[in-house]
Amino acid sequence: MRLLCKLLIPATLAHLASADCQAQSVYSLAIYAGGESFQEICSLDLPFPLSHYRVTQRSRYEDADGLVIMDLGHEKERGGVLCRYLDVELGSASFTVPLDRPQPEKARRLMADSAAKERREKEWLGTGFFQVKTFILTNRTDSASDQEALFNLYDREKFRDGYWTRAMGPESNVVRITASTNDMVIWEKVIREFDKPHTK
Repeated sequence: MRLLCKLLIPATLAHLASADCQAQSVYSLAIYAGGESFQEICSLDLPFPLSHYRVTQRSRYEDADGLVIMDLGHEKERGGVLCRYLDVELGSASFTVPLDRPQPEKARRLMADSAAKERREKEWLGTGFFQVKTFILTNRTDSASDQEALFNLYDREKFRDGYWTRAMGPESNVVRITASTNDMVIWEKVIREFDKPHTK
């Protein structure tokens, strides 16, 4: 695996360096979700161990703490710096290579907390007590006003277990909920009510 990393990572970095003049067009063509743009550089599936290999360039505007700025079109006004990362998948392993600056300490701590939370959720899912559901919205998106409306709806509910996560995207009308079986029933009701047509 280390040999493969030594061979593939420099090749990918060289490719990015040679295409640096196209960075703006690559950024504009990337998939945008949650304040970040994703551009797949290469993807391989091979018929032998470490069969899966993928490199994705991730771009986002960050503040001084390395946190993503989601105010689209106003990132620079808020002191944002455009930062790029390579997300590398090798078999079942994955890691990230910063291209522009080392990630600030606060961002690294938040990533570590997020990874621990993800591991805990996988354990819960393995027990069958938790489940994941994806909801496709017809009338709502991840806009700020809709997010506020969703917050108001679930804030008035009493979740029995109280451990859940909500993720948007990558499409703006997709919501993915991870929750206990008990709480998922409540979430289904909340999403049904949330996705009603806008009223004037």
